Amino acid sequence: MPCFYTPQLVLGMKNLTIEGEEYHHIVNVFRKKQEDQILLTNGRGLLTTALIDTIEKKSLLVKTISSQQKEKSKPTIAVGFSLLRNKNDHFVIEKLTELGVSEFYPFMSQYSGRTASENTREKFNKTAIAAIKQCDNPFLPIIKEVEGLEKTIELLLSDGCMVLAAQERETSNILNDCFNDSFPEKIALIFGPEGGFSDEELELFKAMNVNSFTICSHILRAETAAIAGVSQLLLTIKKKYPEYF
Repeated sequence: MPCFYTPQLVLGMKNLTIEGEEYHHIVNVFRKKQEDQILLTNGRGLLTTALIDTIEKKSLLVKTISSQQKEKSKPTIAVGFSLLRNKNDHFVIEKLTELGVSEFYPFMSQYSGRTASENTREKFNKTAIAAIKQCDNPFLPIIKEVEGLEKTIELLLSDGCMVLAAQERETSNILNDCFNDSFPEKIALIFGPEGGFSDEELELFKAMNVNSFTICSHILRAETAAIAGVSQLLLTIKKKYPEYF
């Protein structure tokens, strides 16, 4: 069932008016009609099945049928990623949102493919909204402002994250080796640009006690590395917590 983003939705709400972009998607794109059922999410863990009651020229009224409030599993996953050319960083946002990443920390590094614009964060947020609707993920990730690499690491550490960096010069330490029998509450993975991290940035990791891990023995595109790294982390977590959401 298609899912639609309605941030005004709260648990226990009986009726809801939908306007604007989501109205357009429901009525004009998906061609939903009166008495059709749709799935709604507020991006904060709530999934609600609703029935379309009436359709007006610019709005529609739905009546809720049932709701489920999801609780996000621990550990939560954050990702720091370099800005990339050709909107490949939007691909990173899209796919990692589908995989359940909770927070994104975009950054500029020495070899970053582009610089941030005034609306970079806004565009990333729109990509994330589209992704949660696609995969029925009830949690809209938080997307931070674009910072430098050092500032990003400082923010992640201050937020209580265990920070790990993916980099091709690491040849032996895989993600599974970074954990003992338990996991911290928050894990952050950092992925660099196409050119990798510079020598100065690798020294920064050492100075800030950021451990590195390898994904595979091949040279990966930046967006491939991000998807593969998060997938490996999810597998590592789900071996211990099969119910991880």
